[in-house]
Amino acid sequence: MTLLNIIIAVAIGAAIWTASMAVIRAVANPPPDVDPDDVVETRRRFRCSLCGTEVTMTVTNTTASNPPRHCREEMDEVPVT
Repeated sequence: MTLLNIIIAVAIGAAIWTASMAVIRAVANPPPDVDPDDVVETRRRFRCSLCGTEVTMTVTNTTASNPPRHCREEMDEVPVT
């Protein structure tokens, strides 16, 4: 192997290692802490207007007033039957 091939191999290895460490750090972050006093029981149903996926929420955070998102769009609330 020539010196140029070794330098290229080390540079590619360093780039792969840096990208891998960035992904691991992003995944390793724990979710934010939730205060148990802010969680209340509820019964709300939502439907995605694009694909039709339905979600039933049984508990929710009192500070969260936005509906969940699916297909990058906010879901529509449907009446609970």
